[in-house]
Amino acid sequence: MQFRPDGTLLEVAIGRGDAPEERPAGRWTADGRVTNGRIITATPDRLEIRWEE
Repeated sequence: MQFRPDGTLLEVAIGRGDAPEERPAGRWTADGRVTNGRIITATPDRLEIRWEE
């Protein structure tokens, strides 16, 4: 994921043949909210997001 300064986020998933595949852009806020989810924990090597359906 790329968290951009303008409040957008870009999810890059592993697609066919292990090639990176961009998913639709979302939004994030400084209080830990992301489009359809919420950041639960963040450490230098791990980001845990609880996704909402």
